[in-house]
Amino acid sequence: MSESSRRPRRSLGQAIRRIVGGIVVYGAIGFGLDRWWGTSFMVFTGAALGAALGIFTVYAATPHRS
Repeated sequence: MSESSRRPRRSLGQAIRRIVGGIVVYGAIGFGLDRWWGTSFMVFTGAALGAALGIFTVYAATPHRS
């Protein structure tokens, strides 16, 4: 398998890790805030924010044509 045929899989893997990582990290922060503040919505807010930021980082890391 040539290097160019493996590259898209690596990019897809990185994209998935960035999005899932954002959900996990910001969801955990939201969970901590829920425990601290005694609320029950911050974990979902954090997970949604993490997904949005993960998608943004994938977009920002993708080379764009001029």
